[in-house]
Amino acid sequence: MRAFMSSCASFTGFLQCLPLCGRRPLTGPSPLRSPRRRAYALGAAHRHMRCKGRSNACPRIAAPARKPARLMHATTRLLLGGSLTLAIVMGIGRFLYTPLLPLMQRQYGFGPDVAGLIASANFAGYFAGSMLAALFARGVARRIAFQGGLVASVATTIAMGLTGDLAVWLVLRTISGAASAFAMILAAGIVAEQLAKVGEESRLAWVFGGVGAGIAASGLVVHLLVGSMQSSTLWVLVGVIAAGLMPIALFFVRERDLPVSRRPADPRRRVPRPLPFWPLLVGYTLQGLGYSVFATFIVALIKSRPGIEALGDWVWIVVGLAVLPSCLFWSRMAERIGFSKALVAAYVAQIIGVALPVVTNAAAAALIGAVLFGGTFIAITLLTMPLGRQGLGGRGFAVLTAGFGLGQMVGPYVAGMLVGGEVDYTLPLAASAGVLALGLLALLVAIRGREEPASPA
Repeated sequence: MRAFMSSCASFTGFLQCLPLCGRRPLTGPSPLRSPRRRAYALGAAHRHMRCKGRSNACPRIAAPARKPARLMHATTRLLLGGSLTLAIVMGIGRFLYTPLLPLMQRQYGFGPDVAGLIASANFAGYFAGSMLAALFARGVARRIAFQGGLVASVATTIAMGLTGDLAVWLVLRTISGAASAFAMILAAGIVAEQLAKVGEESRLAWVFGGVGAGIAASGLVVHLLVGSMQSSTLWVLVGVIAAGLMPIALFFVRERDLPVSRRPADPRRRVPRPLPFWPLLVGYTLQGLGYSVFATFIVALIKSRPGIEALGDWVWIVVGLAVLPSCLFWSRMAERIGFSKALVAAYVAQIIGVALPVVTNAAAAALIGAVLFGGTFIAITLLTMPLGRQGLGGRGFAVLTAGFGLGQMVGPYVAGMLVGGEVDYTLPLAASAGVLALGLLALLVAIRGREEPASPA
């Protein structure tokens, strides 16, 4: 349409130029109505373009300059930048520890209690960072904080391989957690804000697939090199790879003018109905506790099982691959059956996924469990927030994030303490499934509380 209007404007200017060229002007209310007059006008246009010696009176009409073709659509660049950011700070910065944990334990000789402590330090940093990120919600401060978080996440990943001191590790993992929270929350905010301006909010689900890409890619690197490199070398190597990708994310994640969506708005789009806040908060806090145990120790569990130990790295890679389409899948499910029912289904799937590797040593159970866990743990967050963000006078988002963060902090440390002397991770993962079941129960209480009619005054 814009090109069409530009062409119309150029042709109108040409018509106004005709008297200056000594040609017969086109007059009358509808000069181009008949075929003969249209043919005359086109012929005059050709003669006009060949005018010689009249440049001052009748300048030539230059064709509009073509814009150079862009290799990538502006919206695609924004989505790619957001996905790459989450792959770096979450898939690598936050979750690289999971596939490297068994190798680190062999190299440095620490037990499950220390392993849980290191994981909890990272989750504590994430909790603090998610609270502080709210201070940088707009403008230049938001962009600087996002960039700083991304750089700090990469730097702390590399630094983990440069030392074997536990105290330094705890500091680095805490900083890494805070940095990943800053970069993830602020980058997602920038992308969501830009997409909302052009009616493309639904495409935000693709950004969170970047977490899965980072998990799968880093897990594959560890699997390929675990036999020839120590954990310290792999920390540095994967961190350097992330550093090489970082400039792309920094360049693509920015405020930019996006083309308005041509897709009509769906009038049947569901609006999530808020749930009673307190039982929802309890369920989401228990979700943070239960999921963090599985996300920390699943590779260590599989590698401790005779007969399926070779699947340890592959289970984590499958988790990452399952994350990739999960947010889009569950957002479609929420549109189809409602947010509350979709959230219940996601909880049930995750509980089954966590329980399967606990109750059987079968390789198929480990892989199916990885699919169910990877396909739900990010999506549960995206489904929960719309149901509770209006709670507590609009502070629901912050309080839910705080509850989830506290659950993450407690989970790995307590789970590490539960591991027996023979390094058997069955008990903490069984407890993880039980905690998630309690979270589902709290969610069902919230749903029932919304559906019950108010008592008459």
